[in-house]
Amino acid sequence: MRSLPLFKYTSRARSTSWMIALCTMFIVASFSVVSGLQTSMDSLVGNFEEEFYIVTYPGASAPSMFHRDAVDSVDDTAAFGIFMSVWVESLECAITAFTVVDEHAILRESLAVDDNETLAGTQLALNGFTTLDDVDAVVSGTFSSSIFSPSWLLCSHDLMTTLAGIGGSEFNFAIIQKPSPEQVATLNDEGFVVQPMMAILGFLQSGVGEVRSAAMWVLVPSSFVVAVLMYSFLGSEVIDKRREIGVLKAIGAGKRRLVTYLMADAFLITSWGAALGLALGIILSYGIATTASHLFTSVFTVEVEERLLLLAYGTTLLAGIAGTLVPAIRSTHSPPVEDLKEAGMC
Repeated sequence: MRSLPLFKYTSRARSTSWMIALCTMFIVASFSVVSGLQTSMDSLVGNFEEEFYIVTYPGASAPSMFHRDAVDSVDDTAAFGIFMSVWVESLECAITAFTVVDEHAILRESLAVDDNETLAGTQLALNGFTTLDDVDAVVSGTFSSSIFSPSWLLCSHDLMTTLAGIGGSEFNFAIIQKPSPEQVATLNDEGFVVQPMMAILGFLQSGVGEVRSAAMWVLVPSSFVVAVLMYSFLGSEVIDKRREIGVLKAIGAGKRRLVTYLMADAFLITSWGAALGLALGIILSYGIATTASHLFTSVFTVEVEERLLLLAYGTTLLAGIAGTLVPAIRSTHSPPVEDLKEAGMC
């Protein structure tokens, strides 16, 4: 017996497949964001694989200034910097400004500006002439950094010493590369605080791991919604098509064959919706990636993994099939005479 076309791609089928697509899109986008977080953390760990430490001298409410000679034991493996809060006239608010003197290029990223020029982080809507604590400055562009916040303002060393009112050899933080235990002990004895930056990243990595585990639970509500959608779709279609189902039973279609007809039609609707959801999810993921790249520069990315796409597609299909089993099997229990009578043919 040939398969008969019970269902057409009606408005009900279209709306169901679109709602399934939205569920799949949500799964793909969620997985992509979490994978991007993990990739970003891996990138940050790679940037700090040399085991950088940050050195500060504690003050009453903020790190105090110290002379460069105070840490001369690690001078050849250190980058020195200043950060402080400054009032930006054009923004009418205070933001953090910083500068870095990296003579030995240990940070592997260029963070240098000259004279009264500054570079704004990508989260700052700042450009052109401005005033920082009554000192004229020019924002000539933006900077990208995997270490410093995109909401900060990068200034030249001369401009920062003018703003802080200090000498050219005074700083309030240093980033040192692979200090020996003896060097760390010496700095601690002199009152400095030495913190491994990898420890901070380790804490962040553990948080990303928890988010990644929690993201798998997105499958549960999404699968439930897909199952309910297909249950509702096939249940409604079975009621509307009782005449066709009754005819199939009358001409000898067995329960197994009838369930196969119904499941095949439901499978087509689900697979089409899942495929559409994958496409929409990929588009949404790269849209998030573009926005994140603008907001967070190189620190944040979004990654679409093939295995997660297969997982999202497979989960949607299984949920759709599970949702159609009950109405498909239930439709085979009634005798053909009753189906035709309900449809108005007897």
